[in-house]
Amino acid sequence: MTTRTWLSTVAVGLLFILAHAAAAQDLATQLTGVWKLTSLIVKQLDTGATTPLFGERPGGVALFTRGGHFTWGFVDDSRKAPAGPIPSDVERVALYNTSAFGSGTYRVEGGTVSLRYDSSWNQSWTGTERKAQMQVSGKTLTWTSPPFKALDGKDVISISTLERVE
Repeated sequence: MTTRTWLSTVAVGLLFILAHAAAAQDLATQLTGVWKLTSLIVKQLDTGATTPLFGERPGGVALFTRGGHFTWGFVDDSRKAPAGPIPSDVERVALYNTSAFGSGTYRVEGGTVSLRYDSSWNQSWTGTERKAQMQVSGKTLTWTSPPFKALDGKDVISISTLERVE
């Protein structure tokens, strides 16, 4: 191998490594901010059928800081206020079943975001790391979960679409 060939090989390798690092940093930079939930669907992997998880107009936001912290809270658009200032047990269950939240720290690795949960609505997530594919296109964030088993035993993914607020 000539010196010129060796240098060319090293240069191409460095460009690839730097481009990969720049893309990861670019997603981390793009992710920083406040995002409003506009859609959250569950997609069956075998059929492609989709179901809105929190209704047609879910509510909630996700925040990602420059320092690597996140929090998110999502709610169903059909939530009903309790009859009084203190929810009954039935009302409390309905409110729980129509909401989700999580917070912790995150890191970006390519297009994958690793979320380390310090707290969550689902206590089994607390203290764990969950990975998601995230993509920012203009003012839209698409957040796709890895496959998981739904309550009915089917293999699904969740796809959240969020719009940048700030």
